[in-house]
Amino acid sequence: MKIFTAIFLCLGLMISGCSKEPESPNQKPVLNVSTTADGLVITIKGSATDPDGTITGLNIDWGDQVTAQVAGNKSADFSLGHAYEDPGTFTIRVDAWDDAGDSTSRILTGSPAYKETSLAGIKPGLFKVSANEYLILTLNLHTYQEADQKMKFNMISDVIGKMDIDFVALQECAQYKNAAFIQGIIRSNNAAMVISGMISEKYHTGYNFVWNWAHYGWDIWEEGVAVMSKYPVVQSEDRYVSSSTTTTSITSRKVIYASCQAPGGMFNIFSAHTHWRTSLSDEEQSNQINHIKLMVAEKELSSPDAFSLVCGDFNGNPTSDFPWSEGYNTMMRSGEYADSFLEIYPDANQKPAQSIYNTIGGSLPGRIDYIFLKKNPHIMVVGSQIIFTSGVVGNVSDHFGVLTKVSINP
Repeated sequence: MKIFTAIFLCLGLMISGCSKEPESPNQKPVLNVSTTADGLVITIKGSATDPDGTITGLNIDWGDQVTAQVAGNKSADFSLGHAYEDPGTFTIRVDAWDDAGDSTSRILTGSPAYKETSLAGIKPGLFKVSANEYLILTLNLHTYQEADQKMKFNMISDVIGKMDIDFVALQECAQYKNAAFIQGIIRSNNAAMVISGMISEKYHTGYNFVWNWAHYGWDIWEEGVAVMSKYPVVQSEDRYVSSSTTTTSITSRKVIYASCQAPGGMFNIFSAHTHWRTSLSDEEQSNQINHIKLMVAEKELSSPDAFSLVCGDFNGNPTSDFPWSEGYNTMMRSGEYADSFLEIYPDANQKPAQSIYNTIGGSLPGRIDYIFLKKNPHIMVVGSQIIFTSGVVGNVSDHFGVLTKVSINP
């Protein structure tokens, strides 16, 4: 009897506690995601949760050889944006892992695209209405130092293409020193070539350009000046106007010239970027400007009927105290030139300086970008505007650019 009792006790123990209940299977992460597009930026928002554990990792493969990791936690709500270099359609993969090593994936499609550039802020009088009107733009590009650089190049291209701008003068127009050569001294990422290529692709308008560089920017960029023209470039030349001619010195400065045959006549366009004045006694800036004026006079000898326009970043503010205003005054003192912007806004040089006339922001804002017109009875300034500001077209550089319209009269 005792034997049977022991057996039953053992069986009872086995039934109640000797056996182990089967474990529940691990539940995979729950992953919810969605995308929104803002120009070239795609933002993924979502959440990753684990019903029976912890999210230990979240990975996003943006589809352009760029990945991102989001730190894991119990309930990982996340929002992460990524700026694509070019428009296109990309397959995006999101993976979430839990503490048991299981994962859940989601596949999304992102379609970044350039934003449409609005010209609503540009004054109506600047749009061409007759064949004898010409538009000239000058802009310092800031040597590839801009975030969303290609998007900003697209904005510039849209303005040029939509407005049918005739001549463009560019400064801090750069190319990477180790990029492959395409033709002559022009490398694959030359900013003037990139912009003219965008215009050609989108607006089917070909622009000729001439470019050369004077010194290295940030040690890696060949920083130069350029002229772009809708019309044939008959003659061109680049020339040092500075006392320094070494590419390792930021004081080395060039001007580039393009003689362009337009229906209304020959246009001699000069793009310049002079150095700033460094001391009370420093005359380098004024000397550079005098060299530019001599070059203009020299080129007029071979084309006396040409319309000469000197455009660029002169690093001199007319509202600065003497002698810091001497660069601007050197250009204007002889009375041979008209400041095209001042022709339309006669109070632009009055003190105290008005911020609405600044052509550069930052810690030293001011009006330092100009389109100077060599006076000629057959050409007249009919409009001018600072356009690459947040209130007009949008910012594309630390400079805001100047757009001028002229009329050619017999």
